[in-house]
Formats: sequence, C-alpha cells, structure tokens
Amino acid sequence: MKIFVVIVQIVLTLQLQHKVFGFLVPRTTTADRIRNFGYSSESHNVVTKDGYILSMFRVKNITLTTQGPKPVVLMIHGLTSSSDIFIIRGAKDALAFNLVDAGYDVWLANCRGNTYSNRHLTLSTNDRRYWQYSWDVMAVNDLPMFIDYVLKMTQQASLHYVGHSQGTAIMFALLSQQPRYNKKLKTTHMFAPIAYMRYAQSMAIRLSAPLLGTYGPLDPLYGDRAFLQNPLFLQLSGIAKCRSPLTFPGICAFWVGVAGGFTNHTSESLYPEIFNTHPSPSSAHQFIHLVQLYVSGHFRSYDYGLQGNMKRYNRTTPPDYRVENINPKFPINLYYSDYDVLSSKRDSEHFSAILGKRSVRHFIDVPNFNHFDFLWSIKVKETINRGVLQRINEAEALLAKT
Repeated sequence: MKIFVVIVQIVLTLQLQHKVFGFLVPRTTTADRIRNFGYSSESHNVVTKDGYILSMFRVKNITLTTQGPKPVVLMIHGLTSSSDIFIIRGAKDALAFNLVDAGYDVWLANCRGNTYSNRHLTLSTNDRRYWQYSWDVMAVNDLPMFIDYVLKMTQQASLHYVGHSQGTAIMFALLSQQPRYNKKLKTTHMFAPIAYMRYAQSMAIRLSAPLLGTYGPLDPLYGDRAFLQNPLFLQLSGIAKCRSPLTFPGICAFWVGVAGGFTNHTSESLYPEIFNTHPSPSSAHQFIHLVQLYVSGHFRSYDYGLQGNMKRYNRTTPPDYRVENINPKFPINLYYSDYDVLSSKRDSEHFSAILGKRSVRHFIDVPNFNHFDFLWSIKVKETINRGVLQRINEAEALLAKT
C-alpha cells in the first residue's frame, strides 16, 4: 500500500511540473504494424467542430478480393491508448485482423490528444487550452464524427462497434445524450466497460480520490495537461526502458498491473510492443473524470464545480447520463472479469441490471484476467475474439433475412 501512495504522490507532483508537451515518438506506428503483419491500410482524418484533427486507420486484407460494400466494424481504444492496442497481438490473434480475415471492413479510430490525433486547427499541444476536455466532450464531438464519416465512406447505414474501457464510456455517453445514434449501430461489444465505478479497485483512482474526486482549485492545474507524459517520470519509472528489448520485464509487468490489474496472461515478449506506443497522450481531465465517477458513484458528466456546473449545465451538480436512452438494434454485449481494477464485476453487473434486456453479460471467468487481457491476453483469440466474431456473424445473418 505504501508504495502505491508514493507512486501516486510522485506522478501528481510531476504532472504539475510538466509544462512542455514533448511525447515519446513510436518506433513503429499503427500503419507500420499493419504492413508488417501482412495487411494494408488507409489513413483518414476528420475534423471536429472544436478544431481537433483526428485520425483513423482502415485495415485491409490484400489477399481478399471481395467486391462491393462489406459490413463495417469501428473500434475505439481507452485512456492513454491508441489504435495500436487492437492489432498488437499480431495477425493470428488480434481481433482487428480476425475481423478483416472474416470479411469485415475494419476501422481503427484515435481519439483527440493521442499519438495519432494530436493536431488542431489553431492550438498547439504546448497550449494548455488544447487539453481542456474530458471524455464527455469526446463522446459528443469525436465519436459522432467517426461514426458518420465511416458510414459515409462505406455507404452503409449502420455498423458494429468494439470499444475498450474509455471507448465504452464515450459510446454510453453518446447514446444517452443523442439517442438517434442507436439506429446507426448493429452489435456493440464493450470490453472492460466503464460507466459506474463505485467499486473500482485501482489504487491510482482510490489514492487520487481525496485530491481530485471533487472539483477544486487543483483541478485545472492537474487537468490542463497531457497525462503521464512527463519525460522525467517516464525515465524514473522505467517505462521508457520497457520500449527496448527487456532487461527487467518485472518493471513492465508492474506498470501494467498498476494500470489494469496484475496478470499472468501477458507474454513478456509483448512488453516492448506495448510500451512502444503506451502510454499514449490523453488529457489529465480524462483520468480526473474517472476519479469523479468513483467518488460520486454516478455515471455522469464532468464536474466543473458549482460555478462551472451552473455555466455548463444550469445546475450545481453535473447531470447523470440518461442511460434509459441506450437502445441499439441488438443488446449491448458487456465483457468483464473479476480481476480488472478499473471495470469491476460488481459495477459491470450493476450497469447491466439497469440496462436490463438491452444488455447481455459475458463474464470472463478466468483468474487474473485484467483490464487489458481483453485485447492482448495470450489466449485472447479463444477467450474473446471467437465469441465476438460469432455474435457479429449471427447478427449479420439475421439482418440479411430482414
């Protein structure tokens, strides 16, 4: 416990000292990886109404010759992550490639601020105004742009969605506020779903709660910056070393455990690939928002304090998301485990109970299956991918009959 207290204190202190936003540059990008694994890709950009330039990668199997429009799958990552997380397991085991091989048109999106979406029409990442957002802003600005652009480019009316962690939260928030997007979804697959976080076991969340759980003067000081990007922190923590051939894999395993729960399902040989692109830049407000959910016990918008809430919401407290509006064509698939320190089994099942028949539970009853194992577990193909592909195929078969 003491070591976690020290770590959180150091991270928060260095967060305040980080004034220049210089990021680690990946040695291997998403496009590089796609090509190295024997596939091809297209790069696409969209511009949000508040000026953020966001990137997407469209993955293609160069050996398939299927003509005409194909069913579409949009995949969106979580906090401090990027499109890389969906392909990091390689051609055989990564869900994105499994879907492409099965004939689906796969798009990997990158949310604002990360390695591939760090441009803006007028702001530099060195400008604190660039980082003044949380994922609730991404839910209504970024996600609709991704969905509408992909559907336009593919000439489709709806798509399948795969979200991980924060990638689930932004979809829940979007559907709650703009229910017209329900009709644009076929199946939805939510890995490590984030909505209610009252029972989250993350030490980072819990130890940050007294300082960041309710709005105060420190909120903009900590929040208006890139999260976990201080070069000194990355060096002192050993995270920067994890990008190289491993000398001390235990350090890399430790940080994965701190972030998502300690696991024995990650191959040590994968750590350089993981840390080559992780942690990817995010706004610290995105992390603060998660801390707020933990403290409040509500699934709700960002808390800007009494005056800020009145200005934004015309009320003193942030509004809860209207989850009764969540109702896509098919029930939402919730994938969760008992060893995920961010998305707890209890919180996931609480959310599922609220959704009722609008959700289907997929409890991964595997010891030490953590927050990231939904994407890079050694046995992810058998544990996760096959079930996802089967459900998408079944949905397509049903839709073909209507």
